[in-house]
Amino acid sequence: MSKMLNTPKKKIILVIGVLLVLFISWYAISANSDTRQSRAFRAMPQGSIQVVNDEGQTVTLQLRVADVPAARQAGFKGSGAQTVADNAILLVYATDTAERHNVQNVKAALEIGFFRADGTLIQISRTRMGATTTYGTTGSANRYRYAIMAPEGFFARNNISVDGGASLVTTSLRKR
Repeated sequence: MSKMLNTPKKKIILVIGVLLVLFISWYAISANSDTRQSRAFRAMPQGSIQVVNDEGQTVTLQLRVADVPAARQAGFKGSGAQTVADNAILLVYATDTAERHNVQNVKAALEIGFFRADGTLIQISRTRMGATTTYGTTGSANRYRYAIMAPEGFFARNNISVDGGASLVTTSLRKR
């Protein structure tokens, strides 16, 4: 061992090698962490919006706001399961759309609620973790302006359903 480290150059190479192994190990652990937040998710501004739920109560939802194409496309992709469980994302479009959402690289099942420009809830889709299916509304009558991407069970916990008359108060959107 002493012959291996008999020059300063060899010692530097050994130290760099050890540091590289430590860095790669740290990265592998953090990349697979349940609490990992993707760069795109962290860049989304935090905000709030109100929903009138099925019981007629106004509920304020805390969420991330994805109002630019890159943020809407990223959604929860690359974030850990606990990050998904603890958050919701409001997708905001400038005009009515029928865009479909790919959840292939999302590490937890989601629910996506689709709302018209007037706040009417038209559909809630439930996704499967890692599904290759895209999710969205179908038919020209079901174009939407807002979508809430949330963890499984989010809408039921907040008493929000399509048949119960829940609606988004679109004028209440606030970004921080």
